[in-house]
Amino acid sequence: MKNYKDVITEYWPEILHAWHDHKTKHPVIECNLAQRNVSAFPSKEYINTLSRRTRLDTFRQFEQVTAQGGMMVFINDPDERIVQSYVFQAEDIEPVT
Repeated sequence: MKNYKDVITEYWPEILHAWHDHKTKHPVIECNLAQRNVSAFPSKEYINTLSRRTRLDTFRQFEQVTAQGGMMVFINDPDERIVQSYVFQAEDIEPVT
């Protein structure tokens, strides 16, 4: 599994803005590397686009993390044909000032 932690660090301010702008709707956040942008998506619709094999586990993980105030971030790397999720707990998400 490829590690995208450097990408998350690079996009972290945009990730936080997208999260805080939409957090009451419990979105998933996507960093699209080909488009070089960060977007918030409705969680159910986004997760339903994933492969059947990963959908159920991702829904469970999403429900658990959002119930605790956290967020799920997806890195979409079309060049590598990878969509990879990362989970951040509530204490990882600082308010945008």
